[in-house]
Amino acid sequence: MTLLRRGLHSAMRPIWLAAVAWTLLLGSCAGVLTGAAGRAPASVAIDPPRRAGMPLVVVAMPDSPAFQAVRRTLVSELKKDFDVSTLVIDARTTDSQFRDDLEDSGASAVVLMDNRTIKLYRAYQASHAAGAAFIPAVVTMSSFLEELHPQLPASTGVAYEVPGVTAFVRLRDIVKTPVRRVGVIHRPVFHDFIERQKILAAKEKIDLVAIAVSANPDPKEVQLALRQLKTGPPVDALWILNDNRLLPSGEFLETAWRAGVAALDVPVIVGIAALVSEDAHFGTFAVVPDLDALGVQTANLVFELADRHWNADGLPVELPVSTVTVGNLRQLRQRFGLRDGALQRIDRTVE
Repeated sequence: MTLLRRGLHSAMRPIWLAAVAWTLLLGSCAGVLTGAAGRAPASVAIDPPRRAGMPLVVVAMPDSPAFQAVRRTLVSELKKDFDVSTLVIDARTTDSQFRDDLEDSGASAVVLMDNRTIKLYRAYQASHAAGAAFIPAVVTMSSFLEELHPQLPASTGVAYEVPGVTAFVRLRDIVKTPVRRVGVIHRPVFHDFIERQKILAAKEKIDLVAIAVSANPDPKEVQLALRQLKTGPPVDALWILNDNRLLPSGEFLETAWRAGVAALDVPVIVGIAALVSEDAHFGTFAVVPDLDALGVQTANLVFELADRHWNADGLPVELPVSTVTVGNLRQLRQRFGLRDGALQRIDRTVE
């Protein structure tokens, strides 16, 4: 089977980058669909009726433009070979409601979008006795899937995080200032992830300088870690993980990150496009998945599952096959300098 069964188009450019960024940044699950008692229904009939003998794929997702964008591409790829039904999830969707809807659907597979749907799926698995067979899952648009995958039987998926080295190298290719040492602050749960990133970065002659904080860090811990990066051997860039306990948003941005990052005076690499926006006025450069390609890649994993008779054992988590670069043009040009031809290497710029 070819990697992309339906093919990717070089001209693809997602128009929902900001929407998906804020959705992942805030960890939100939109609840705009309400039932008679004020609770959102778990399932919504937004797909065609079932066709006799056609396997069913259930898509479990929040109702927001970003997730709908990926769903549209996913359905377009699957609709000739599978029926597709959608479970709309919000913060009020219960474990039992999700489990009952999934099991009653008769699905051959479920596509899980967002971290909350993964928690619901794990609860569904936990409600069964050891050794039970589960409806296999394809996970997409969730944080740190590679770390979670070993604890999620009967699953595969596409990671949302682009390897750090990809962003480091692309930044190095466009700025005049050096990118030889990149600092990162992380919680203990991401130790193994960071160690893998160090190995990948070293292959590109880039040293990843990691500072560990506690499992539940307060602003002072982050400030201290930033000072360590400032007073130690100088770093050339700062990488911010997509860790919801550390993400520089709201008050935590001001109390924990703003002053220390300004003192470092280096490019800030982020994994969420919204942090490069004019409103955030924080990130310098981001490399994020192309949403259209993400839908195609997720569909390909469904086809792979079908070819394997719905057995996900041994299927690894894949990295995004197509990405989009986002750059704060003012920061890049005024503070770090742009190499010749740099603008041709940035897919989207903000001032």
